[in-house]
Amino acid sequence: MRPIKLKISAFGPYANVTEFDFDKLGTGGLYLITGDTGAGKTTIFDAITYALYGVPSGTNREVSMFRSKYADDSIPTEVELVFSYRNKEYTVKRNPEYERQAKRGGGITKQIATATLIYPDGKTVDKIKEVDNAIKDIIGIDRNQFCQIAMIAQGDFLKLLLAPTTERMEIFRHIFKTDLYQNLQERLKRESSKLSNECTNIRQSISQYINGIVCAENNTDSIEVKNAKNGEMTIEDTLKLLEKLISEDETAEKTTEKEKVNLQKSLDNVKLIVNKAKEILSAKADLEKNKTDLVAETEKQKALLEKAETEKKKHN
Repeated sequence: MRPIKLKISAFGPYANVTEFDFDKLGTGGLYLITGDTGAGKTTIFDAITYALYGVPSGTNREVSMFRSKYADDSIPTEVELVFSYRNKEYTVKRNPEYERQAKRGGGITKQIATATLIYPDGKTVDKIKEVDNAIKDIIGIDRNQFCQIAMIAQGDFLKLLLAPTTERMEIFRHIFKTDLYQNLQERLKRESSKLSNECTNIRQSISQYINGIVCAENNTDSIEVKNAKNGEMTIEDTLKLLEKLISEDETAEKTTEKEKVNLQKSLDNVKLIVNKAKEILSAKADLEKNKTDLVAETEKQKALLEKAETEKKKHN
């Protein structure tokens, strides 16, 4: 926020209408308001702060004290500030509540407090609370922060330097409009935490699979397998080790498959031999049986012949 022009009327020690043209001081750098004690320096601070926020710049003054005791009854107490923010000009006018001479019938009447804000496009806001909210939306800081950073009275800069870190962060965040980056930072933290948890779960899962690696003690890779299970190897090296073990297992599987085929052929040959042996044994058993039957039949025939010879002798 850069003040362009300030007009005060019957305000503090300024009995008449007084204008301050800050444009004559240039558009860059800082403005230093200096002068003897009682010269009206603080009144300028009060006028700017009051125009923006409806309150004085200090805590030891009240709005009811703004009416100049030197002013003529015909001169109203009011403040008008033209300021620039992001290359756009705004005008804000305020007058405090005070007692003044009635225009008709004599006596004393009360002048009510009013506020008006004129936007760059001519739009007007004329309710005190709406003006207060609009100023905060435009500038982005409240009265306390404004007095700490944009318009620092004598001795108040030390308060900013000594303010708690969280308070200074809040002030600078409003000044530089870094809420967007803070929100992004917080979102990135949440995403980072989420990804970190996912990574932890994945690592635990990988560790579980690594602990399930089986390797023979006489295998040359057994030492590396133990290192992997103890977490002494990187994931990349462990994956390379697994690829090597899998390749070795695939080669061993192919060799075993070939041996299995050869064994099956040998088994088939053995089955043929066994079957032939069974056939030979069966034939041998049949031969032995036939031989026994033949001997029995021979003995039987011999007995019959002997009997026949005996009978023949009897008839002769």
